Amino acid sequence: MKRLLMYFLFGALNYGIISAQSADSQAPASTQNPEFVEAMTGVVADIQGAQFGEDLQPFANTLERIAAAEPKEWLPSYWGAFCYMMKSFTEPVVEKKDQYLEKAEKLVTTADELNPNNDEVEVLKANIASARMAVDPMNRWQKYVPIAGAAIAKAKAINPLNPRIALHEAQGVFYTPEAYGGGKAKALPMIKGTIELFKAFKPTSPMMPNWGQDAAEYMLGEAQK
Repeated sequence: MKRLLMYFLFGALNYGIISAQSADSQAPASTQNPEFVEAMTGVVADIQGAQFGEDLQPFANTLERIAAAEPKEWLPSYWGAFCYMMKSFTEPVVEKKDQYLEKAEKLVTTADELNPNNDEVEVLKANIASARMAVDPMNRWQKYVPIAGAAIAKAKAINPLNPRIALHEAQGVFYTPEAYGGGKAKALPMIKGTIELFKAFKPTSPMMPNWGQDAAEYMLGEAQK
């Protein structure tokens, strides 16, 4: 997935405020409806293969139709939330950033209701909260940092081997200035650990989340310079 920049932007704005995978959280949402599986597999491949800056709205629209046809499935809402979160990173108008993130919040809430106690959903909640903070960090960090932290803590309790949890934490340290307790040197062992988790991670279905390794590899290269 060629989405390095958006992950860098997300990580930079975290400010560093600082067993096996869970079968329930990693199991495919459905193996009973071949049409659902086929549709989701295709759109998820498109999303994860999209170039940074590519408009994800068509994918969000497709996911909305899939969700309407399969209202008990959580993955269409998860990926819809992911699309809107990513759109917020490239949107230059602040008001529109928040509009996209409001949509993302609603969809991730739906995903959570359909499949509670899911580590991937909790990680996405944390990312969306951090994106909310990134819109206006000085005025929002007190609200959204605790939200992101609580979601990551819950995800870790569910499945500590999820590499996107480690990525979130490593980004926070990597992009924090050394004077505030962060920096590349401090983040380096965290990044290495994150990459090892990505190497070991095997999604149980092409529909499942499998993003973030490119960001970890970028940070590793920068930290080793």
